Amino acid sequence: MLGLSNPVPASLSLRVLAALLGYPRAEMRECLPEMREILGGEGALSAARRSELDALIDSLSSADPLETEANYVQLFDRGRATSLHLFEHVHGDSRDRGPAMIDLAQTYEKAGLYMTPDELPDYLPAVLEFVSTQPPREAQAFLGEMAHIFNALFSALQERASPYASVL
Repeated sequence: MLGLSNPVPASLSLRVLAALLGYPRAEMRECLPEMREILGGEGALSAARRSELDALIDSLSSADPLETEANYVQLFDRGRATSLHLFEHVHGDSRDRGPAMIDLAQTYEKAGLYMTPDELPDYLPAVLEFVSTQPPREAQAFLGEMAHIFNALFSALQERASPYASVL
């Protein structure tokens, strides 16, 4: 997503959470030590949550890169229950998904943020990046509207004993 500037409280942590939910490319894994520092330094998360995220960071750092990527695809791309595309949970493949995507993209554009051609606006990392640019009250309200999706995704990740549940 383009145009991320003017961080607000907890915005760096939100960006780290977005990055942790992104595909575990080598470039992302190289930034894991810095992500850990940001989460600890910003202090937006409880010690318990940081500990859980440290475990995720440790697993991403130490696991075989190809295995990490395969596990990511298996977890997030092979089932609706753990999809990171939020409207998949609400609309599935129905016709309602397209207009909802357009509305969300327009919300981003009104805030001065524009999606790159290969991004979908309902992709959770993109949502978190957008929220990181909003004032805290608006960010909380925006995320609150999606809480039921986050809860369902969290439960599905917990059922699979995935360390990614800590991000939710």
